[in-house]
Amino acid sequence: MKNLKKLTILHSNDMHGDFLAEKVDDKLTGGVSMLSGYVNQVRHEEENVLYAISGDMFRGSVIDSEYRGISTIEIMNLLSPDVVTLGNHEVDYGVAHLLFIEKCARFPIINANMTNNQVRLFRSHIIKEVDGMKVLFIGILTKEVLNQTKQDTLLGSLLDVHEAADEVEKICNAYQTEDIDFTVLLTHIGFEADKKLAALLDPNWGVDIIIGG
Repeated sequence: MKNLKKLTILHSNDMHGDFLAEKVDDKLTGGVSMLSGYVNQVRHEEENVLYAISGDMFRGSVIDSEYRGISTIEIMNLLSPDVVTLGNHEVDYGVAHLLFIEKCARFPIINANMTNNQVRLFRSHIIKEVDGMKVLFIGILTKEVLNQTKQDTLLGSLLDVHEAADEVEKICNAYQTEDIDFTVLLTHIGFEADKKLAALLDPNWGVDIIIGG
């Protein structure tokens, strides 16, 4: 089919500030350098590539804790993701610090439901255009996940899975008249919650895939 186009979406999550590869059975595995090499290889070999990160870039290594995520965000800048959503550990250093770190990021960070005084703290979604295709990404983090870490007093109401589905409906319906080719939910709510969220989605909303952390 002459109008058929290939889209490759790369995905990683839960790096937790752990940048170094480890030797497993005499082979190196993990680490930013190997991840970067793979992402760059696919970007070079394929025409239409988007790289998404679904949360928890921060908190887990001595380096990340010492620099409160700033070192991590600079390394993420070198990876050049196309879109990132927030995980629960992104708020470990406080919401005010997270908003500062966002200013250091040279990539878009999305989250549809983190608020302060009912004001959304991040953009809820983003449309990435590649080779004439429009790909809609929506970022979701639920209160059940965020409650696993310390709660910042600056945070307002958060969504459960049912309310998250309502938020997805609002965003998708806002683009009913626009030619969106592919819709991705970029979540950090866990696999079981992703399945619950998927069951609540109306096919008419046009969500094609959930990429979760």
